[in-house]
Amino acid sequence: MAAAGLTVLMLALWQGPRNDRGGADQPVGTAGHGQAAEPEDSPATLHDLETMTGAVDQHALVGSHVDVHAKVADVTDSTSFWIGHKDNRVPVAARTPVTVGQFVRITGTIEITDQQVYIRADSVTPD
Repeated sequence: MAAAGLTVLMLALWQGPRNDRGGADQPVGTAGHGQAAEPEDSPATLHDLETMTGAVDQHALVGSHVDVHAKVADVTDSTSFWIGHKDNRVPVAARTPVTVGQFVRITGTIEITDQQVYIRADSVTPD
């Protein structure tokens, strides 16, 4: 009877391999600034306009982050302007006043409206 009780106790305590250290032996990655690394499926940041204008399917870039330096090609109104060259121009939605020919740094996200892909700027600063 003692042997049976001991066997039951051992089976109850033994639950197979487990990690009692709460994952302490698992690698932990950081972004270097106290933030967790981006998930693998998060959109990458685009740093050159040619990646966007040269894409076969620009719709696949929707949601990607951008950080580009560009020359203002045309100003549409107080909330939008164009960057790029001739047939490879991209509209930018921003509430920052710019002038044609001005070099700017644009950070933001690629979005779409009425089948038109554009950059929604988080910031536009003179370059």
